[in-house]
Amino acid sequence: MTPATAPTPAAPAPGERPAPPDGVADHGPIATPAGEFRLRPVRLPDDLPLIAGWMNDPAVDTWWQLAGPPDRTERHLRAQLDGDGRSLPCLGLLDGTPMSYWEIYRADLDPIAAHYPARPHDTGLHLLLGPPAARGRGLGAVLLTALADHVLAHRPDCHRVLAEPDLRNTACRRSLERAGFRQAGELELPDKRAALMVRSRPGPRPLPAPREGGEPYDLLGVGIGPFNLSLAALAHGAADAVSALFCEAEPEYRWHPGMLVEGARMQVPFLADLVSLVDPTSPWSFLNYLRHQERLYPFYFAERFQLSRREYAHYCRWVAHRLPNCRFGAPVTALRWDTAERLFRAEAGGEEIRARNVVLGVGTRPHRPAAFADLAGHPRVWHSADYLQRRDSLDGARDITVLGSGQSGAEVFLDLLRRRADDGTRLRWLSRTRALAPMEYSKLGLEHFTPDYTRYFHSLPREVRDDLVPAQWQLHKAASAETLAEIHDLLYERSVGRPPGGDPVEIVPGTAVTAARTGPYGGLELHCRHTDSGADHVLRTDAVVLATGYRATRPDALDPIAALIDWDERGRYRVDLDHRVATRPELTGGLYVQNAELHTHGVGTPDLGLGAHRAAVILNAVAGKELHPLPARTAWTSFAPPGGA
Repeated sequence: MTPATAPTPAAPAPGERPAPPDGVADHGPIATPAGEFRLRPVRLPDDLPLIAGWMNDPAVDTWWQLAGPPDRTERHLRAQLDGDGRSLPCLGLLDGTPMSYWEIYRADLDPIAAHYPARPHDTGLHLLLGPPAARGRGLGAVLLTALADHVLAHRPDCHRVLAEPDLRNTACRRSLERAGFRQAGELELPDKRAALMVRSRPGPRPLPAPREGGEPYDLLGVGIGPFNLSLAALAHGAADAVSALFCEAEPEYRWHPGMLVEGARMQVPFLADLVSLVDPTSPWSFLNYLRHQERLYPFYFAERFQLSRREYAHYCRWVAHRLPNCRFGAPVTALRWDTAERLFRAEAGGEEIRARNVVLGVGTRPHRPAAFADLAGHPRVWHSADYLQRRDSLDGARDITVLGSGQSGAEVFLDLLRRRADDGTRLRWLSRTRALAPMEYSKLGLEHFTPDYTRYFHSLPREVRDDLVPAQWQLHKAASAETLAEIHDLLYERSVGRPPGGDPVEIVPGTAVTAARTGPYGGLELHCRHTDSGADHVLRTDAVVLATGYRATRPDALDPIAALIDWDERGRYRVDLDHRVATRPELTGGLYVQNAELHTHGVGTPDLGLGAHRAAVILNAVAGKELHPLPARTAWTSFAPPGGA
């Protein structure tokens, strides 16, 4: 650091307000391993007693020096709230409870800029954990990580997040280091000697240079969701046999961020992680993740077989950003087949990658029913995939409809029941299925999610497979019995002192929406048909959350080779047992798919419990040998008749 030579940023022109650290409190909640974290700008006088109380804690006053009557804290807050916008004081809420105070400020426009080589839009953070019980247990590092990620994600002009704790505040410095900040120097400030802690925006890892000797990769993965991440983890352990690279368009790993609802749990046990059901000794297992997070004993005592969705997402992110064969911010925009060299040429991140085999793991996309075509773009009609980001847009709605009886629909309905408990809002859960039946979860029923059943299903005629998948909806589309029980328990508690009919809640199964449009007097009209009676009726509502599932789609990158793919009669992939797509004879390389073969491999296709097994099957096929031994029998049930497939 050379503070004496650091330029002082120019002040705003007269009458011009500097661009504030806006956006940091405007993008919905942030999922963290500790719970749902949200920033809210300070409101005076409402928040003053809480913040002033924290400031009078001797442990806090050591560093903040604002102890005393509340008006002392009020002057500190008003100086920011009534200022030019360069500093934003906020309360931090964890699962809805205020437990921290933050100041997010433009460091490049702050007096501190005279003491370090400032860059435009540098953003500074001050953090106070309020309740004493919140301190000393690693929560500061969790929240600092989450907020730094949030700032860098939503302020594109900001490339660095800073903090300047007192050098003596070793606990704060340690939390910052655990959150990815690094000490860039020491600052002599008027009121303290400080450590300059910096966390820079990570640039996308560059794509590797062409391999030695011009060799192509054995395998190129397009997209990095849980299934291709599983393949990347297994391939990393077999790098001597298979060279692999995985490319993802997003700048960082994200897994259903809109549905990381508080309390939502996975529907598979923790052993259905990325690798354990194939290689439990892998360094990329969930248990090894816990070891690195120093959480093995807490997990042991928690006795949880099913993880929270938040924890699963954090685990996958931990793996994704440590695997050297994964590249983010590198969209594959085109795949071409080079007949002369007998390999794929992919355009990715502005560069060309050559590979002998390709695996598509681009995931599925939210499905919006045709009945809602006229409401495309309506601010109060959106898919549950965006639930957490758009939940606040429902605040003024007095009648809310959730459409869809699967797990997402159940979780959204349950969350709305909790959040809108006593405000008189009418909540409606609408479903096309005749009953809100739970997902099949008996131990023998779960054997439909084994490689044995996958092989049996694949052997069936196409027409039989196409009839079976929708008939087996309770195996893969229903809500869990636990979530349905939570909904009933909550409704029962709400009925104390009033009969069920007095609660503004409707659960309406066996009803299909045939058309949806805006109403003549505002709001929305849903034209419905009762499945059993055929009777038509109209429902009026203020907002609709479409928990209507996801569909596999063909990526645009396939367009250059679409004519070389052997599509079936309905325009779908023909996929063999090794998950390889059938192609024309001239395309001799392997094109594999993950989670796009429901019609050929059955209900286990989207199931995380089969992810590691499928990844191992693909890896063994690409290598041409058994890199990962796989069991010959995985179920007690015999699905085929004697002597059958």
